[in-house]
Amino acid sequence: MGFFDDFDDDDKESAANDTANDEPSGSDRDPCRTSPDMGGLPENFWNDLSQASIQRRKTPVSLVILLLLLTCMCIFAIIVTIKGRGWLINLISGDQHIEFTLPVADTPSLDDQYYDDQGRYTTQGIAKAVSPSVVSIEIYQSGMSFAPVGQGSGIIMTQDGYILTNAHVVDQASAGIKAVLSDGTEYEAKLVGMDTASDIAVIKIPANGLSPAQFGNSDNVSLGEDIVTIGSPAGFYGSVTKGIVSGLDRMIRVEKTSTPMSCIQIDAAINPGNSGGALLNMWGQVIGITSSKLASSDYDGIGFAISINAAKPIIERLMEYGYVENRVRIGITFYEISQTTADMYGIEPGIYVVSVDPECDISNSGLQPDDIITEFDGTPIADPDSVEKFLESKKPGDIVTARVYRQNETGGEEFEISFKLMEDKGSLVPAE
Repeated sequence: MGFFDDFDDDDKESAANDTANDEPSGSDRDPCRTSPDMGGLPENFWNDLSQASIQRRKTPVSLVILLLLLTCMCIFAIIVTIKGRGWLINLISGDQHIEFTLPVADTPSLDDQYYDDQGRYTTQGIAKAVSPSVVSIEIYQSGMSFAPVGQGSGIIMTQDGYILTNAHVVDQASAGIKAVLSDGTEYEAKLVGMDTASDIAVIKIPANGLSPAQFGNSDNVSLGEDIVTIGSPAGFYGSVTKGIVSGLDRMIRVEKTSTPMSCIQIDAAINPGNSGGALLNMWGQVIGITSSKLASSDYDGIGFAISINAAKPIIERLMEYGYVENRVRIGITFYEISQTTADMYGIEPGIYVVSVDPECDISNSGLQPDDIITEFDGTPIADPDSVEKFLESKKPGDIVTARVYRQNETGGEEFEISFKLMEDKGSLVPAE
């Protein structure tokens, strides 16, 4: 090896040492330094890119919760659209309640002999066309014999078994309800909803392919118009009576409750068993629900039927909720003390308290039977009409202050009470 070769070897060795000494380690390494194995990219390129990707994939928790809430709301809206607003009740009480609008059925087509010159039904035609839409109802009670303890009638509303009747027909059915069709077929019926304040109830039987009635517009009924009723008085199924409209828009309270109903006065015979049956115009349309509870025991030839237009919103709420929602109740039974009656007895006029419901908040106010309520929130109260008018603007949970007169040995005293209005899922209990 020559002289210059020694210098070359020393230079290579020195360069190698310099390279080793200049190599950074750990955090001192240049992030921009390239690696021949990575195609000239910085050594930390892929690691940094992976970390950035992980950071981008992290989603705030609040955003996740918001998305879940929006999804749940969409699902809830879809269920309500498909199954109606009563679907949640169905999860608890079974598939009985549905969102419902009272249907209008096609008028059956009969032979010419069943029509008059104006195209309306004859009485014979109505009996033939509508009788399949009216059922007989039997009521059974626990601890009694196997025979029914009460009877009534009902009107088929839908092909799948929803039936309209009176609340007083079914409210005592502790053991069961039986519905009998016009062909004699019997079904056990289940209560869908009941409103004793208006005397309206809906039941359902497990049947399909029924003949629903056609419901007319009771606002179009005229004084003196011919009418027909179909029901089961005294258990005689499918009895037909005929009469005329004797009066319109008679505001009648069922069993002295505080809820007046618009009724049609008729002269056709209405007897126990007719209750819940159909009042029909000569087009075969249901314009009212007959009720023996609305008939007078003191006079002959006076009967009443709840007009179908007044009943319609109640029916639809019973179908959907099982009761009339957002209606308030005080929690008492009462009757009117007029000024003349009060003067005769030396007391104050108002509403005389017969009983107090222990399940209502007013029972905690100190109010007692035989007390007379004279004011609600400073408004004079003298009769059921004034009570109804006062409650129109109220909702469940509202606090009411009442002025009360109480008779005692020294004459009488007046004082105030406060109580919370309750939600009325049935009615005020009628005073006996």
